[in-house]
Formats: sequence, C-alpha cells, structure tokens
Amino acid sequence: MTRDRIGVGVVGVGIMGRRHAENAAWWIPGGRLGAVFDADRALASRVGRDLEAEACGSLEELLGRDDVRIVVIASPREFHAEQAVAALSQGKDVLLEKPMALSLADCDRVIAAAEQGSARLQIGFMRRYDAAYAEARRLVLSGALGEALLVRAVHRDREAPDLPASRGVTDMMLESTIHDFDLSRFLLGDEIASVATTAAVLCHTRGAHGHAPNAALNAVRFAGGALADIETYWGALYGYDVRTEIVCANGTALIGYQPHSGLAVYTPAGATHDLFPGFLERFNEAYRAELADFVDGSLERRPPAVTGRDGRAAVAAALAGVASFKSGRAEPVAG
Repeated sequence: MTRDRIGVGVVGVGIMGRRHAENAAWWIPGGRLGAVFDADRALASRVGRDLEAEACGSLEELLGRDDVRIVVIASPREFHAEQAVAALSQGKDVLLEKPMALSLADCDRVIAAAEQGSARLQIGFMRRYDAAYAEARRLVLSGALGEALLVRAVHRDREAPDLPASRGVTDMMLESTIHDFDLSRFLLGDEIASVATTAAVLCHTRGAHGHAPNAALNAVRFAGGALADIETYWGALYGYDVRTEIVCANGTALIGYQPHSGLAVYTPAGATHDLFPGFLERFNEAYRAELADFVDGSLERRPPAVTGRDGRAAVAAALAGVASFKSGRAEPVAG
C-alpha cells in the first residue's frame, strides 16, 4: 500500500523559497507542491507556472486550501512571526526559515501557537542536515574525540550587500552568524551564555559614508565552559566558504575544509580550487534532506528535528551579538 503524498505550500518564492518549492515539486518522495504565495504576484505566478502549482493571491487563500498540510515560510524575516502564527493557528505544519522572528517575544508567540494545537513547527537550520555536520555531531556526542572544548567557525559570502550603517550588524547576526550560533549549540550540546561581537567595514568602499560593517568576529562562551570563535565576512569574492572545526580533548573534527570537487590545480599563475559559488550549491543536498525529513515527520507525527526552542536560542544569541557590538562588551544571552 502506498501512502498519499502530502501537500506543501510555499510562502515567499524568492531565491530561498523557490528552492524549497522546486524541492517539493521534484525531489521529495512523500510530498508534492500544491500552492505558492508571494507578495509579488507576478513572481508567484511565474513560479507556479514553472512548477505546475497554484499561485495564490493571498496568504489566507493558501492557508485555506485543504490540499496544503505543510507550509514552508521563506518570506522576508519581518513577516516570519505573523505568517507562522497564522499558519500554525490553522493547524498547518510549518517549516519556518531562520530567523524565526526578530524578537524573543515574537519567538514565544510562534512557539505558543504551535504548542496550543497539534501542528508541528521546525526552524530551517538546514546545515544540521549536511552529512558532514551530522557525522561530526555524532562523533562528538559519542565521546570518541573526548570532551568538546572549542568550536571555530568561518562563514564567508561572496557578495557584500550595500547596506546603510543604520542596519549595523543586525543583518549579519540574523541572516548569517545565526547559523553558526545554532550549529555551535548543536555540536556542543550546550547553551550559549554570552556573546562578544566586534565588527568593522572591511571592503574597498570602507571610506564611503554610512556603509554598514561587512565583517564580524564573535567570541562565544557556553554555560558549560566551552568556547566558540565565529567569523562572519561578506564580500570574500573568491567564493562561498563555510568551514567549522570542533576541537576536542582527544581529537578534532573539521568540516568544509576540502574544495567542492577535491581537485586543486597548481600553475605558474597560482593555485585554483573548485569552490562553491553560493549557499544553494553548497547545501543543495541538505535542503532536500531537511524538507524530506519534515514531510516524513508530518506523516508520522513525530517531533521536529529543529524545534522552536532551538530557533529562539539562536535568535537570542544573535540579539546578544547586536547588543555587544553597540555596548563594546560581552553581553549575556537572554533565557
């Protein structure tokens, strides 16, 4: 006997949302893409036409569809909380892209909406589904490498967005560094106690008035005494570069230190490596695994792999980083 494929609706079909929609339409055995919605109606219509899904004219229309049981929310972050609460309140299972909200109060509202009903809430930290990160966590938790002592993480994006200084490090913390806050918790199995963030403008336009910082160094201290050293840099130009090292008492696990293909070419002009151009390419398989697991979990009604509490903890760390940059000292992470 074969089970029915579960209907998926995607809210926000820009770069990230379109990838989720493509995965639902083409790559998830237990799911099928039922509908999409975007505030840009022309974009929603184009994606719906390309993927043979219904393009809804409003969020309410998408949530009202009986054939949509899972809602993936990939809209701009300022809409995450309201849209997630709306979907959860109607009994839809929600895969919510990070950050889950922009304040801890809104994180709590989303969590409460999930807990008040039977809907499942999972936060989109897809790196947990990357095979190398998953194996590193298994090794660390098994004790094979001894006590985990230090996480060193690098997150470098190829592009440096032209942001006003008023945005400060907020975008960096909530869009990029938040992944490493979550991963360090995931890998160490401990809670972040404090964050100290230093940021600066490190690019060819650094003399331009009003440019926001594009680089940050984050010193993270955990409740159990472990440390994390996290670098976030936008504008690396050479490629998308994400690496993590977990230093343990009896060994070290390194993730992402090998080029895309493992091929290096050396010539008189220098060395070349086949690097990833962006996050969609680097974590292609992780995005598929994430949605496939969420679909299967919805069918089986099992707890989500990345909970609302995980999402809230990552937002709390990100907000502590923003506060630290402003105050110039380490800031505690709110409980």
